Amino acid sequence: MILFIVAVYMLAMLAIGWWSNKYYIKGMTDFLLAGRRLGIPMCAATLAATHFGGGMVMGGSEYGFLYGWSGAWYGVSCGIGILILAFTTAGKFRELALYTVPDYLEQRYGGKTIRILGSLLSLVALVGILAAMVLSARGALSILGITGNTGAIIATLVFIIYTALGGLWAATITDGVQLILATLGVILAAVLVVSKSGGMAALSTALTAKGVGSGYFSFWGLGTSSIMWLLLPTVMYTLIGQDFYQRLFAAKDKNVARTASIFGGIILVVVAFFPTIIGMGARALSDLEAGGTAFPWVVQNLMNPVVGGIVLAAILAAIMSTADSLLTAATSHIVKDFWIETFQVDEITDEKRLLAISRNFAVILGILGLLIALIMPGIIDALIYSYTMYSAGVFVPVIGGVLWKSATREGALASVVIGSVIALWGILTKANIFGAPVEIYAALISLVVFIVVSLATQSQKTHKASAAK
Repeated sequence: MILFIVAVYMLAMLAIGWWSNKYYIKGMTDFLLAGRRLGIPMCAATLAATHFGGGMVMGGSEYGFLYGWSGAWYGVSCGIGILILAFTTAGKFRELALYTVPDYLEQRYGGKTIRILGSLLSLVALVGILAAMVLSARGALSILGITGNTGAIIATLVFIIYTALGGLWAATITDGVQLILATLGVILAAVLVVSKSGGMAALSTALTAKGVGSGYFSFWGLGTSSIMWLLLPTVMYTLIGQDFYQRLFAAKDKNVARTASIFGGIILVVVAFFPTIIGMGARALSDLEAGGTAFPWVVQNLMNPVVGGIVLAAILAAIMSTADSLLTAATSHIVKDFWIETFQVDEITDEKRLLAISRNFAVILGILGLLIALIMPGIIDALIYSYTMYSAGVFVPVIGGVLWKSATREGALASVVIGSVIALWGILTKANIFGAPVEIYAALISLVVFIVVSLATQSQKTHKASAAK
């Protein structure tokens, strides 16, 4: 029964891809940005689904198992990031009618170099995280008894096909379905573990008997510094991530982008607590020692086949909603930032030809992610380092460019290079500076460089302008 439910779910995703392709996809803008026609419900759902992936479901339950209520902070941080996005750059960036974050960097500062640097860092990281999602899908399907690489290949081919067929339209529609399914799945699982425990009071009693401390039942149990070091990097990436801005660029207008971000953030904050409850319940009801197996244990031991199938489909939905976001975002970098802007192979007006190119690259990138996951899984962590380097190097030029009119191209370029290099140094050396994550202290150094170089080059330009008179 579980296998049947999951099979039906995957066939439904393929059907959505076919339907989107037939009725909505006419050119590259339709493929990459859903024709810039997303309303509030669809835009909010796809924004939330981009964060609500395997990490938030599986990782959230693991954090709940280990840390109790404060384990919800990862998911809450995701929601806070989108809420901050709503009140800072969401409307402004949509009004600019861009395709990618590097579009903004080149438009704001001029020159191709900063576009190329930002695009490369983002692209490599997106492919690395995509490969990690393939492995997450393999782990989820192993609960069905589909062991080895078969499950990973099946799940990956499904999201490659529906994304290549329907682009962001298909990704958005499937994100909406997947968000509903994933939310229902984690709520069902959370209600079940609480019911099996005899209610929240009995659950707390059982956990106390297991030897957990009082901090386990506090939302602040992780401690202020740990919460801040979890919150800040998540918010930083949300404010500059191509996978989020692509959804905002697809909104009908700036008001839709802003309002959808508010709703998307609220959804994530609320939903974040359910995986945490699942992890806490698994700790109370089992003899597990590793929190990473909390969610699979609940599916295998507490659920009947129908409920188990729904919840397993929910896990896959969460993973695949993140995967299609990564795939469409990576395709945008290849087509817009490199194919059109850097190498100038085609004009942006040739929409039909660019549609075919976009589809081809979506397939290529999806297969690349699959091959990396299956053949070279050891390099996934190395690829994801670009995620840290991107956050450290690009955050300041993007947000600084919005907030400070006097920022210069030289300051932005120096900031990207120094921030990225410091982040790489921190990753390789595991340098510990006041316990802060690498991207935090690298971004602070990047900020200093950004300000100093911008002030220096601004004064030089002013001096030259005066001398010319």
